[in-house]
Amino acid sequence: MPGIASLRTLSSSRPRAARRGPSRPGALTGGAPVLAVILGLTLAPGALVPVPAHAEDHAEVTAILAHALDDTFAHTALRELADEVGPRLAGSEGMQRAHAWAERWLARAGADTVWREAVTVPRWERGHEWARLTRPYEAPLSLLGLGMSVGTPPAGLEAEVIAVRDWEELEARAGEVAGKIVVFDPPWRSYGFNVDYRVNAAGRAAAHGAVAALIRPAGFGQNTPHTGVMRYPDDDTPRIPAASLTPEGAALLHRLSDAGARPRVRLMMEARTLPDGPCANVIGELRGRERPQEIVVIAGHLDAWDTGSGAHDDGAGCTIMVAALKVLQDLELRPRRTVRVVLYTSEEYGGQGGDAYVARHAGAIERHVLALESDAGCFAPAGFSVRADSTTIAFLDRLAAPLAPVGADSVYAGWAGVDIRPLVDRGVPGVGHRVHGADYFRYHHGPADVYEAIRPQDLAANVAAVAGFVYAVADSPDPIPRPKED
Repeated sequence: MPGIASLRTLSSSRPRAARRGPSRPGALTGGAPVLAVILGLTLAPGALVPVPAHAEDHAEVTAILAHALDDTFAHTALRELADEVGPRLAGSEGMQRAHAWAERWLARAGADTVWREAVTVPRWERGHEWARLTRPYEAPLSLLGLGMSVGTPPAGLEAEVIAVRDWEELEARAGEVAGKIVVFDPPWRSYGFNVDYRVNAAGRAAAHGAVAALIRPAGFGQNTPHTGVMRYPDDDTPRIPAASLTPEGAALLHRLSDAGARPRVRLMMEARTLPDGPCANVIGELRGRERPQEIVVIAGHLDAWDTGSGAHDDGAGCTIMVAALKVLQDLELRPRRTVRVVLYTSEEYGGQGGDAYVARHAGAIERHVLALESDAGCFAPAGFSVRADSTTIAFLDRLAAPLAPVGADSVYAGWAGVDIRPLVDRGVPGVGHRVHGADYFRYHHGPADVYEAIRPQDLAANVAAVAGFVYAVADSPDPIPRPKED
């Protein structure tokens, strides 16, 4: 990589833009080699990076960006996780393989210490499953059972379908539901809107006597179902099978139902919930040189659904954190504070790994000065959202300034993450690593979430963004402001 001195030889007079959230996709600034990596271009050997004027006092971060963009460590690690470890539900054999992967790659990254912390997690098995339209004609339906759903009877079940658009239509037609399969076909608006149907469809339908619930997925893509966890409301409500269709499958059943064709579906699911079992968070850290007792947590979740290989969700997030630590080791940049990589378990089942971490480290919460999580997929960097007060956001905004060459200098108020939420709820500033993820829900919780879905240049750019940000935070001579209590 170019030395720090040569990286500082050229500078740009371009002023730093105001940062109030992610800029438009592709609106990246900075040096030609950085853009070359992001856009897949080729530059002449020895080309120098034009560095913005405001970055001249951040030579270490500039060097981090250059090194991370040129390193292939993250690509190799993620390929192994996606292809050789594969699906990894919490508590499964796949998760045991993932633990070994995490320990191996944290050690290769140069972590001073690597260890596991036990977590008790829910366990669920999908088994064999299928669905078929039987009236007005025979045709297969693509489907994925929702996590924690019960199965059908061993021989399956068959019933007439009633299709509704939303909760209001369900209640208006409650008298028609008993003995039927309810298909929920809400329009795609956002993950937050549509996931409500995934989580609650079975309970709401069962309350009116339905025998199963099928949903339009909380995601989109060409004829692709998407799984995810669902919940039964209480022990008094019957537990009925719940699964995701494709958007096209849900729309077909809706049209047939509206046309008076009285469609019927045969459904078979072997899904079952097992007793809670053992699992673990995997942790590695780079000890701080001056204030090792102060901890900056950088995190992702190691568990992934069994439908693809969890490349975007959240293999990339885990790999970015491990690779960020390696960049600091490669450059011999040991920050003042300790950088602790935490690869959590059981985010998909509800965040048991995050709860277990806080319970184990309850006496040291005050020593955690910041927690950062990556769990939004791997696309071009878009900066960082912060769950803290305006003082903390302004402080972090200043530290992110030299990340403009990779488009990651946007810092704004927002969500931090599921796994670090227990830390943030106890006053630790929380940061979410953000990307330009308009296409994320084409892959999320679905069979398309595989290694080929990751662009290597995006992975490298995100390692650069996170490594640069984490170093700036962990090495800051100033204390990281803690949100004021209400």
